[in-house]
Amino acid sequence: IFLIALVLSLAQVFTPTAARECLNIPNKAFEFDQTEDTFDTSVDSFQGCRRACLENKECAAFTWDSEASISCFMFTKIREYYTCTACQSGLKPSQMMPQNHGCAVHLSDVLATTEAESVDDCLAQCDEMDGPCQFVTYHNATSEFSNFCFLLRECKTMEPCYSCESWQLNCLPSPPPDECSNHRILDDATRSINHGDGGYCDRSGYSSPDWQGPGWYRMMSPAGIKMPQNTPGQSHCGTAVVGWLNGEHPTNQFQTSTNVRVCFDWDDDDCHGETTANITNCGQFYVYQLTDTPICDLRYCSHNPDELKIDEE
Repeated sequence: IFLIALVLSLAQVFTPTAARECLNIPNKAFEFDQTEDTFDTSVDSFQGCRRACLENKECAAFTWDSEASISCFMFTKIREYYTCTACQSGLKPSQMMPQNHGCAVHLSDVLATTEAESVDDCLAQCDEMDGPCQFVTYHNATSEFSNFCFLLRECKTMEPCYSCESWQLNCLPSPPPDECSNHRILDDATRSINHGDGGYCDRSGYSSPDWQGPGWYRMMSPAGIKMPQNTPGQSHCGTAVVGWLNGEHPTNQFQTSTNVRVCFDWDDDDCHGETTANITNCGQFYVYQLTDTPICDLRYCSHNPDELKIDEE
């Protein structure tokens, strides 16, 4: 009881950010395969169709079409979908382990604790919270914590519990941000931390060979594939004043980190000048939204992760 009270006191309210497509996907229907998929004529609502899929071991996704003579369709796998005006679809969540096992409660992972009439209701609340919520642990009516729902960002470990179950939302893949396909390339070999001094500058009118003004850029060989997070020391990367990332790259796919600090190393000061950059993790590579450097000769460095920092002579 103390744990529940503590969680309640620390629970936060999150406002949905970008819409995702998990349990409630409006205006999309999956293609029906008569040889593998089924339908249920006994349900009369979207919520009823969702519950029917949750209770069906063979169901991976469902579509509710309020204008069709048969409204609830259940699919054995996620299929191609088409747009429609009077339909809703959803993906069945995955049960983490059999009943009487739940996600261990780590307070840093608890987004909120609520009451829920069923595990379906608990999952729906997680879905409505959007991005941060990925897992739930639900205690049913026979549990000591009757009809209690934990909304969780992560499920690091499982542990036995009485009359509880844990589930993970499944969602359609998010489309990549536009900058992952719409960007310029920085690949000049002198941009590498392994190159020495030079007079190049990432500033319009005084450009490096691969600099095309402010915008989104991907770093590629032979320059390197990402900005270094440690300074290589001044007079490298084909310039006098080297730019390095004084911050972290985003760790999750399609995540964007904004206003990440970029420092310029000069005059025995590794952050003699600075600017900021936005960085998006595109899965297999990063892209950087870079501005003109404040003055010349300043330039953004690049490297490969296995390259060692170059020592000053």
